[in-house]
Amino acid sequence: MFVARLRLVNFRSYHDATVEFAPGLNIIVGRNASGKTNLLEGAFFALRASSPRTTKDDKAVRWGAGFARAEATVHRQAGAEAHSFIVAYAPGQAKQVRVDGVEATSLDDLRRQGSVFIFVPESLLLVKGSPARRRAHLDAFAVAIDPAYEAGLRDLNVVLKQRNAHLWRVREGAPGDSLDAWDRQLARVALGFEERRRAIVARLSASYRDFAAALAPDGGLFSLGLVSQLDELAAGPPESGAGLGPSAAGPAVDADPGSPREPKAASAPTVGGTPLADSLERAFMAALRARRPGEISRAVSGFGPHRDDLRFAEDAAAATGEGGEGGAPRDLRLFGSQGEQRAAVLALLLAERAVAAEATGDLGALLLDDVMSELDDARRRLLVSTLSAGGQAIITTTNRLYFAADELARARVIDIGPEGPAIDDAAPTGADDAAAPTSADPGDARRDG
Repeated sequence: MFVARLRLVNFRSYHDATVEFAPGLNIIVGRNASGKTNLLEGAFFALRASSPRTTKDDKAVRWGAGFARAEATVHRQAGAEAHSFIVAYAPGQAKQVRVDGVEATSLDDLRRQGSVFIFVPESLLLVKGSPARRRAHLDAFAVAIDPAYEAGLRDLNVVLKQRNAHLWRVREGAPGDSLDAWDRQLARVALGFEERRRAIVARLSASYRDFAAALAPDGGLFSLGLVSQLDELAAGPPESGAGLGPSAAGPAVDADPGSPREPKAASAPTVGGTPLADSLERAFMAALRARRPGEISRAVSGFGPHRDDLRFAEDAAAATGEGGEGGAPRDLRLFGSQGEQRAAVLALLLAERAVAAEATGDLGALLLDDVMSELDDARRRLLVSTLSAGGQAIITTTNRLYFAADELARARVIDIGPEGPAIDDAAPTGADDAAAPTSADPGDARRDG
């Protein structure tokens, strides 16, 4: 999938501007506060009906305007039929989302249309921010490529909502043992979903290690892992194969999360003669019972995959001691430099792109805001080479000298000046490029960069 055309009306700093992109590498050049970031945000808003920078849609509306609209023309592949995405928002009204003129019923409808990945300054919160933010990011990615993950997440949320309601009833006087049935239901749904989530993280981790090592300021051995309360459910010694870790046995998750095929049959593993699945279910229910008094007092389920987190770390073999005693990995959220945290987020996006391509065949669109400024020359060349290998990439910069002459020659270069975005005619843009875009007043650039 690639974005061929983007129109922004009353979006951030843009009054009415249109720009056309090439299927491959696109480089947007402009001074600070010229609207580069807003352009990438607008493309993401058109494709996902949400902003990567804020949860308040009002901030996307141009100062003094009554609404904002983002329109994207998308092709599944070069020469394929065009599809239109239109997202409109007016403060105080419901957001309007249309795909090919038909109203979308949910944001998941947009996610299934194709992959899009974005890095903006706020993306650093994926490392610095809360576990909830990291879970939401992981879930949004996985739902787009794995229908079974989407179904498992939906079932988990339904069970959690119902169990929380029953916790409230118990707090108000219902018998405590009436929670047993809900504990069993949560255990079954949570264990199945957690296995799916671990499979996704394991696939991401394999690619993440390579990208992070290549992009981090000083190299190193980096890891991406799932931190879960369910880790404590390991039943029996490690050699038993019990637990939910990567070595755990059990009905295998298909190696391809997007595959419709059924998992291959396997002999059911046991722990002490008891089927592993039953052992884990009982361990999960025991953990719930141990936490029951506190959960009843809060009327909130506090144990399960909804408390998972992603950890970005430098492995102990490469850490310099900040990670703590016992050779523990150095957590980049707590001890990583700004450069390492940026490299971690960028590596995650590149890993997601690679995994999505394996699952769906679609590299999607990659939107990167000012990532070149903190890379040395060797890493800039590596990144551009990766972006040029396939799929669409739209990258912003204040300085075209961050790119080599041959890289500029292969890319579409778009300058943002006082009159808005326009293709730089001096830079070759490829034989297959579309006509130059029309553009209008970029408006008041005070509404962010």
